[in-house]
Amino acid sequence: MDGNKPKEGMSVKELEEYAKKHRYEVFFCLLLVVSGIATLFKMWPRWSIIFVAAGAILSILMPGKIDMLMKKAFSFVFERDKTIQIVFGLFALIIGIFLPPLIFLLVGMFGGRAMNQMAMNASMK
Repeated sequence: MDGNKPKEGMSVKELEEYAKKHRYEVFFCLLLVVSGIATLFKMWPRWSIIFVAAGAILSILMPGKIDMLMKKAFSFVFERDKTIQIVFGLFALIIGIFLPPLIFLLVGMFGGRAMNQMAMNASMK
């Protein structure tokens, strides 16, 4: 009867395929959601804001060191087996639950570095 009825939502198979194709994006979004919720329940919002600002300031003041640190950290994780990467991811989620300001420190570092790079690129024009 309704063979031409449009589907609502995504099937489980489509979600699995998307998660496999975009696993890093899904992981980082999940990490930020978990950290954000944990921040609200543990009374960490002030510390999280301070850590975001501190990370941004550090990455603007020391862009070379922060780049080197980020590259070493990511290459360390990505050189490992997929199973070990999952263990690192679970460890990061646990840190996101119990110490969310540390996750926000990293977010601040990435944000400050990206902001600094955009400003440098825009000033070159």
